[in-house]
Amino acid sequence: MYKQYKKTRKISKISKISKIKKSIASTLFLSGMLLLLTGCSHVTSEMKESRENGIALMESGDYEGAVAEFDSLIDQTTRVTSFEIDVLKYRGEAEFMLGDYGAAAYTYDTLAKVDKPRAEYYYLGAVSLANSGDQDGAENRLESGKSADAKHEVTGYAEAMEALGAAYMTAGDEKKADELYQTLVDEGFSSTEVYNRWMMAAMEKGNYEEALQHAEAGLALSDDRAKKEIAFNQAVCYEYLGQYEKALELFRSYEEQYGQDEKADHEIAFLVTR
Repeated sequence: MYKQYKKTRKISKISKISKIKKSIASTLFLSGMLLLLTGCSHVTSEMKESRENGIALMESGDYEGAVAEFDSLIDQTTRVTSFEIDVLKYRGEAEFMLGDYGAAAYTYDTLAKVDKPRAEYYYLGAVSLANSGDQDGAENRLESGKSADAKHEVTGYAEAMEALGAAYMTAGDEKKADELYQTLVDEGFSSTEVYNRWMMAAMEKGNYEEALQHAEAGLALSDDRAKKEIAFNQAVCYEYLGQYEKALELFRSYEEQYGQDEKADHEIAFLVTR
């Protein structure tokens, strides 16, 4: 049965996300996998070594090699125990880092079936599908995660909301992105990444004054993760508003704080002529 799962997964990597969903919904597959949970596999030293090799490949940036290593482990097993669940978690992460978002979503959906319907799996699936451009699928996983995590205490909720907002931005639905970012802030999940994404949504609409409000809110936070991006976008907003002196001041300040930057250099070269 595990080999059947492996074969189905290979198809998913070259097919549409709808086929991934269809394979996940296979009653025969799910019933077989759930039955396997009742047993304990014999984990050999070779299997443990293979797992460590997969992790080492991930850490070196060879995500394709890591996925292949984890797949070979899955081929060797006949039951699903904590060891196989751990391998699936690593494989989902490797698939995501590889950019194979459909396969990663499939793996997280599988984990929710063969382990427990944990909110973290749904959130990770939502992030994966959002990155693949499947907003509806991401919304579905997000709602499933929220159902299992009513107080939004599980790590991954904010990341899933941010990723979905970015997906709506890419699709040109800035209004929907706005709603998600507003919800995050209202629920106490403010971060520089949220404000930077919210700022970019406002800029896409040409609302530069609104974008500057988000920039000020983000820069006031102690969280430094996206302050560099916010600082750059803040200067861009003033440039679009025709406030060239202010924009030039901010770009120079940006380079003083973050070092010389080709894009900032280009903007400065333009602004000194205004």
